[in-house]
Amino acid sequence: MTSHPDPSRPAPAGEAGPGHITVLAPGGVGGLLAGLLARDGRSVDIVATEPTAARIARDGLRVESAALGDFTAAVEAAPAARRTADVLIVATKATSLEPALDRVPAGRLADGALIVPLLNGFEHVDLLRARYPRARVLSSAIWVESTRVAPGHIRQTGPFAGLHIAYSGAPADRVEDLAAAVRATGFPVELRDDEAALLWGKLHFLLPTALVCTHAEQPVGGVRAERRADLAAVADEVAAVAAARGVGLDSGDVIAIVDALPPGTKPSMLRDREAGRPMEVDALGGALLRAGRAAGVPTPVTERLVADLERIGAAG
Repeated sequence: MTSHPDPSRPAPAGEAGPGHITVLAPGGVGGLLAGLLARDGRSVDIVATEPTAARIARDGLRVESAALGDFTAAVEAAPAARRTADVLIVATKATSLEPALDRVPAGRLADGALIVPLLNGFEHVDLLRARYPRARVLSSAIWVESTRVAPGHIRQTGPFAGLHIAYSGAPADRVEDLAAAVRATGFPVELRDDEAALLWGKLHFLLPTALVCTHAEQPVGGVRAERRADLAAVADEVAAVAAARGVGLDSGDVIAIVDALPPGTKPSMLRDREAGRPMEVDALGGALLRAGRAAGVPTPVTERLVADLERIGAAG
């Protein structure tokens, strides 16, 4: 069944709503949110590579989710932004961020537009703020196991999902309108006051599983049994660098979360290695190493894993 957004339909949540939403890169995460928002009647378009944009424009965006439903949404899609966006959701991989941004010139964003980056890591926030100085970049973190199985075909399978967004100095009512729009689709959203705590909290969980699972070529169940010391060491190194930047983290909480994950859970970096795609080693591990050097905090286990994975990536 294909859902067709009706531009005359009142916004489902709030009187004004967030305005027009552009989603850059409709992969597992971006495609899921674009499909959900379009199904809910929001004004949404997609910016993607030429083949993906053509496929979605022709066939719609197909989403399969045991939690949120199976549907196909009719969504405008093009290889470059055509409409002025009030909200830009950036869902590309860090490895392809800068060329992807060329598809959305600054002139295609309304003054004061909200930018929600769903990338891993934290260095992209400064890059986006320099690239779009008239916009408001909201630090955010998304938690969902969702995969693009083909262009325009998204499958969400994991038991957990959530989006955390920091106010990041933007007008509170606009951030809250956006959060309400996403919540209305059935996707949980939490708003946060502390931008640094949000970004470092996600890295604290993500980096140990991403590096160790990818290095071991095993899902979570294998590494928490066989490489637990490495998981704990990377978590402790993230916490030490975060502490030097004024952010307090508890590595025990991270290990408890990892222990609760289904054993077959695979981080996206491992999926990228298995598929022969570029890995986000530098955007995640490299970012921690740079922050650690700047703070004078040693990160030896992360350094070893990053070096090994960079050699693997360079070898193809």
